[in-house]
Amino acid sequence: MVPPLTPALIGALLIVSARADLQLTPSISEYQLDGVTFKQLAFSDGEKKITYQSPRGWEYSGSPTQLILHPPNKVQAEATITRIPLPEPGKFDEESLKKIVDETVALAPKGSENVTVISQEKNPLLINRKETFLVVLGYNLFGQAYNRSVLFLNRGNEQIRCQLVCRQADFKELQKAFLGSQYTWHNL
Repeated sequence: MVPPLTPALIGALLIVSARADLQLTPSISEYQLDGVTFKQLAFSDGEKKITYQSPRGWEYSGSPTQLILHPPNKVQAEATITRIPLPEPGKFDEESLKKIVDETVALAPKGSENVTVISQEKNPLLINRKETFLVVLGYNLFGQAYNRSVLFLNRGNEQIRCQLVCRQADFKELQKAFLGSQYTWHNL
């Protein structure tokens, strides 16, 4: 005979099942506007559906913790959207921002030269009324100039990092497309 579940155990099970992390494995979602059908990427966050429109023509693939995007005709360019669990809800105070900048600098590939923080900006855009922080790096690797941008967004006990890495010559165009796509998040 199975013992009955106590109210405390039932409550604990409900709390655990109610907590869900954003799953970045994409599926296609369609919607219509003025008789035209549009496609967007859809993700699961428990029972909540989250949608995102990637830049036009960019290829994508994903896993539970990371969405990878590749722009067309740019062989040395990649964008990623990554979910990082946090031990406690994230914030963008002075101490946290310094740590974020240091972490971003550490993302430069081993062997990089002339690693420079080009810019850092709090709230270059709000995503679903959530604050963001953007860091842009420049560096040289194997004689080529690269840029890397990382947009940080805290949502409860997880952080979303939207990162673009590409040759410096392609950065302005690709950054505009990638950052512009961040406005399309719905329910994030």
